[in-house]
Amino acid sequence: MGTGTTVGTGAGGVLLTTLFGATMLQDTPTHLEDLQLPVVPVNVDSALISEWLSEGIESYSDEPLQGECSFFNFSKSHTAEFCDTFTISRMQSGTIAAATSRALKCAAKAATECVLSSEIGLAVPAAFLARQDAPGGMKVLIAPRRVVRQKGDPSADQKHVRVSVPTDTFGSRTVVFNDTVRAEYLTPDKRVKSEVFTGDEAFCVSLLRVAFERECWDKLDGQ
Repeated sequence: MGTGTTVGTGAGGVLLTTLFGATMLQDTPTHLEDLQLPVVPVNVDSALISEWLSEGIESYSDEPLQGECSFFNFSKSHTAEFCDTFTISRMQSGTIAAATSRALKCAAKAATECVLSSEIGLAVPAAFLARQDAPGGMKVLIAPRRVVRQKGDPSADQKHVRVSVPTDTFGSRTVVFNDTVRAEYLTPDKRVKSEVFTGDEAFCVSLLRVAFERECWDKLDGQ
């Protein structure tokens, strides 16, 4: 029998509970990288970014409408349609700004510090991390690639966590992820940066790679 300690909210408002030792949970822990989910487009019309009714001139609202924040719940991953350097390098700054604004709204709605691009209708893989030291309070990681565990780092242990998704009526799921990862990503002004992420932020970066099919990362990682 194991014990659990709640460590905070992750992507899409999911509640992460760190598990120590064996547990009595019925589901078998799966490493995030080994998850295989049905693949669907981010947007049914294959648009780079979806339309939100709440952003219309007549109905503009700071509160997203029902369904506009489509929080990840382990039911599907998304296609690699826009996972290429040509599309990503030419993505307009206005598109990034609109996506960041949506991420802020969804983060506030779900009381989470991490939002995935697929959750807000942006078909380019990106992670949005709520940080007070970031411009506008949101750090943007576009197409984070080459996510690796930091060898020799004692804090890079694999963590077993129970993920509870508020929008999932089927309950929680137990997964394994690396507590410390390094990701190379593009900033909104198209600069390449490399940074080490830990804890919930490491989980967010890793979860993004589950939210999009493996072909997406094969393209971006240059494999």
